Amino acid sequence: MESKPLVTVILTAFNQSPFIVETLNSLLSQGYPNLEVFIIDNGSKDKTKQIILDWLETHKPSFKFSTFFRDETMPYCQSFNEIFLKSKGKYLIDLSGDDVILPGHISSSVQKLQQSIGAACCFSDVLMEFPNGKKRTFYKRTADGHLNQKVKIGDIYSSIVERNPVSSVSLVFDSSIFTKVGGYDESLSYEDFDIMVRLARDYQFVYSNHIGIKKRIHSKSFSAGQYLPKKSEMLPSTLKVCQKIKKMNRRPKEDKALLRRILFETKHALLSANFETARGFISLARELGAKGLKFSMYNSWANMKMDISGLYLLFKKINPR
Repeated sequence: MESKPLVTVILTAFNQSPFIVETLNSLLSQGYPNLEVFIIDNGSKDKTKQIILDWLETHKPSFKFSTFFRDETMPYCQSFNEIFLKSKGKYLIDLSGDDVILPGHISSSVQKLQQSIGAACCFSDVLMEFPNGKKRTFYKRTADGHLNQKVKIGDIYSSIVERNPVSSVSLVFDSSIFTKVGGYDESLSYEDFDIMVRLARDYQFVYSNHIGIKKRIHSKSFSAGQYLPKKSEMLPSTLKVCQKIKKMNRRPKEDKALLRRILFETKHALLSANFETARGFISLARELGAKGLKFSMYNSWANMKMDISGLYLLFKKINPR
């Protein structure tokens, strides 16, 4: 077994000039000796491209790197898959231009994967940084940093279907398994929910107990538009993933997990006045046998198209968590 196998990092930046230098610096701080890094500027309209070029000229990193500067923005999943085909790493990291890899993340994750033959990926804890300066970890920890909750590992398919038990930014993939499941679904506007479900269906997830990524929570990130009032790009993709899950499910408990997810997404689609997608969720819930007062209320709300998205947006601004 190679002690330090090649790790591929695909770094995608889009209009992230305030953050990209810290992201690039974090790659240097890893101290991992066997990296290949693909740096993509996905059609930025700010100074991101020039900042990347200046950083590369100044730092002359020792790791192997390639740059791709797109004149026009390419759909994320398509862009990532295209670059992944050029990669050679045994393991794979999808890094955003506004996130930071914390020291030791790659080594710790690789070590855990090497100890867990057949696992699709390794995940870790994440430090989330909010616009008001507050920070908290994805998992509960004590004041002195010790993990203070159970983290489910192994077969976590139902858990991923129902809720978000893994922060996807921390994932380090086994490249061969990523290839086997077909990479990212290019018909979707975002990647993480779908790829985690497809991997978890047939493969194990392992956890490394370290804080591996600093994730910035800010209004200009793509994920901030998940429940964008009236015009969410992400919700239709979430609906499509849920439809795929219905076909993948093998057990009644998995259908129950999916129904809970669907009702959660329906609520937020209604609150954000994405009524067409909400009706799609309601239709899928009906196929799964949804009934009861909550479901009836959601169905009536979708039919009436009662728009309270302004209040919803205000609440999310006040409470970004």
